[in-house]
Amino acid sequence: MLSGITIGYIGHFDPGYARNRVLIKALRRAGATVIPISDQRRFPRRAPRLARAAATTGVDVLVTGFPGHSDVGAVKLATAFRSVPIVFSTLTSNWETETDRHGIRRNSVAGFRYRLTDWLSCSLADSIWLDTRTHIHWFAREFGIPDTKFQRVWVGADDDVMRPAPRAPAEQFTVFFYGTFIPLQGIEHIVEAASLVGAQRDRIRFVLCGDGQTFAQVQGLANRSPRANVTFLPRRPPHELSQLIAQSDVCLGIFGTGEKTQRVIPNKVFDALACARPVITADTPAARECLVDGRHAWLCPAGDPDALAAAIVKASEDDAGREAVARSGHELFRRRFSIDAISRDVAPLIHEVLGSADPATAGDHPPLVSR
Repeated sequence: MLSGITIGYIGHFDPGYARNRVLIKALRRAGATVIPISDQRRFPRRAPRLARAAATTGVDVLVTGFPGHSDVGAVKLATAFRSVPIVFSTLTSNWETETDRHGIRRNSVAGFRYRLTDWLSCSLADSIWLDTRTHIHWFAREFGIPDTKFQRVWVGADDDVMRPAPRAPAEQFTVFFYGTFIPLQGIEHIVEAASLVGAQRDRIRFVLCGDGQTFAQVQGLANRSPRANVTFLPRRPPHELSQLIAQSDVCLGIFGTGEKTQRVIPNKVFDALACARPVITADTPAARECLVDGRHAWLCPAGDPDALAAAIVKASEDDAGREAVARSGHELFRRRFSIDAISRDVAPLIHEVLGSADPATAGDHPPLVSR
């Protein structure tokens, strides 16, 4: 599909950036030669090295991965004389992340700078890959970018690492969550749900893995809820997360009440599907783009610990239903969110940005990638 095409991939490649790892593997599996280009220093200190690498490395396409908002302009300038097309694969708005997570006022000078970075990176890129159609609509409207520049490319999961494994016998029903402790996740609602199922604390336990902005608040809430059977674990590398997921009975997604929750499907949902574990996550427009409630996952209202607690108790009492959802969710993952599936989606997008036809798919129906 992409044989003979060389792609320079600019981004962070440590374990925390699963999106970049998945896309690199997908592009390589599609037949492309992928050259990683990385500099861990903050912008603008990394700009000269990235621009020099982009200008001197013989590539057909440059993909600027997450979080590379500021890098798009540097590599665009460096490659202008060669007209190398640039794909911007982003997960979030820099402006939204900095104002929501770090308390920067949206109408401040810093807020304006981050918003300008979002607009400039999207304006300069030849193609923009985002995770859901709902997110694409928001980006196009918020920053005035033509929606024809966007393509939906699922986040997916690294199924070389996240894969099914036998569930060891356990006395307690384990509910597992992992992620950065930020408002998007709505982890406080998980702790409240744990308190609501407290009468079954000897049967149901919650394991929360990660750290971040709201960790102290969430831990304090758990400590003040003696009925909640909650264990906290520090952040774990992907191979250990895979084991924790596999040994869980139910995995949790996100439950925050902010606008962004409505637009994204987080890594943890795809990881659980990859490991063939049943998932409960918020019922949002983004989730509804691919998940059918009660078939691929259980969807419940965001910010509603009562509904979450009821869903967990129901799942704990229905072994057959739990296994059916896990099996159906995993089948969906293999068809649409695995590395193989994503490689089939991104190959025609690379040909499109190059203005060429993919000889392997010429005459076929358009790929299952929606704008």
